[in-house]
Amino acid sequence: MDKACELINKIQDFDKNIHQLTEVYEQSNSIMDEIVLAATYSEIDLRVCQNLKDYLNGVVQNKLNHCQQLITKKQKQPRENSVVQTFEHKIAKVLVNTAESTAKQGLQPPIYNMGVTDSQQVSEQWAFPRYLDNHKIISTGKGIVPVPIAAKVDNGIAGIDWVSFSIPLSRFHEKYSSLNPLVEDEALTELLESVIDQELFELFGFGLGQKRDKGMHFNKYAYTLQDDLGMVLYGNTQKSIIVQINGSGCALARKGWNEQLYKYLKQIKGSKLSRVDICFDDFEGEYITLDEADQWDTQEMFWVSGRVPDSRHAGNWKRPNGKGRTLYIGVRESGKSCRIYEKGKEKGDVLSEWVRIEVEFKASDRYLELEMLLSPSQYFIGAYPVFNEVLLPRLGQYIMPEKTEIIKKQSQIEWKKAIEITKSQFGKYIRQFRKVYDDSELLTMLSSSKDEVPKRLKFSAIAAMQAVRINQPIYEELAHAV
Repeated sequence: MDKACELINKIQDFDKNIHQLTEVYEQSNSIMDEIVLAATYSEIDLRVCQNLKDYLNGVVQNKLNHCQQLITKKQKQPRENSVVQTFEHKIAKVLVNTAESTAKQGLQPPIYNMGVTDSQQVSEQWAFPRYLDNHKIISTGKGIVPVPIAAKVDNGIAGIDWVSFSIPLSRFHEKYSSLNPLVEDEALTELLESVIDQELFELFGFGLGQKRDKGMHFNKYAYTLQDDLGMVLYGNTQKSIIVQINGSGCALARKGWNEQLYKYLKQIKGSKLSRVDICFDDFEGEYITLDEADQWDTQEMFWVSGRVPDSRHAGNWKRPNGKGRTLYIGVRESGKSCRIYEKGKEKGDVLSEWVRIEVEFKASDRYLELEMLLSPSQYFIGAYPVFNEVLLPRLGQYIMPEKTEIIKKQSQIEWKKAIEITKSQFGKYIRQFRKVYDDSELLTMLSSSKDEVPKRLKFSAIAAMQAVRINQPIYEELAHAV
């Protein structure tokens, strides 16, 4: 274990234990001295030293805030304070003033705002001590970064709904890391079409689609994957190939794709995950509703980084209209955010109870372990305290629905809605036309001259095509579903 990790562990132990004010003062000073000495003797670099100081200051501030709240409560009581209470009150003021003066000297706020609490009152159920976001912290070449925690879960309750990963170009040949700009496009495009296309097909069951006219997200070039199931981006300063598999791609990929991707990335030096979305589906609203999730937020049960994350609502919450509502926890620019929404209503079924929870992890301010591909349920439950403390005990023997069940459920809703729209908008015309024309003649007259799939039916059409592509036919199942 290197010195940085040793100091991180000491700070975490300090954070997890409840101390008297005198102990807070003594132990924080002791750890701070160790950090300074480690930097003095070059056991850690100055950037890591500053991060550790910020981390420790955040923990101390948390403890002081809690102690101040306790003292304030005691002051409101009619009886006189004891000598011990008076001493604690004085020490608390000294420590708070010390922390404030230190901050004024130009120190940066704690790394990722860990350990900083806001002034809001919180429910006693989730009171001090706060753990600095439910994640581990490790020392990497880029400094100290958090790692999402994997909670203990016996059943597979959640699945991956989006994954982005990168592969260094040096994995294929060193020449790709220093290409002449004049031949870069041609050389990398040839690499994608001759190698990456086949590797993607073996992993997911689909490969490259059309090359885009221009790149995106600071990449010069890009390909869409077949049937718009994702993107491949390349031509960037990181000298890497970035692969994005979207929600439809994850749902329609080969069975066991996540295990195969884990093995694939594990053997490539420098490969990494940049985004992983994990979802939980409740078809009948048996375990979670939007209104209850909103109550969780009101009760401040989505703690991250020592504070309550921002939240916002989408959809009609005052007068629900059947079009679906969404609760957003956190902001997408951060390394972790959550969406809880009425999936069935969003797809068009006004009576559907289907609720989905999606947790989005990004490597923008944390390290995403490859093990997330193997154990998404554990990382989902570990994402927020309320999932582990409230949701998990309800689930019992619940197991995530098979991919085909989710595909059938979504397709059924979308086909039913498409028929309703057609009937509502054109049903009267069709009824009158049938009095004049034979059904076969009428269908020929009304059918579009272009063989294009409407947007609402695109998912089920792609599902059927993908099933044939990987030799897992589901046409019959889809027909029964709709």
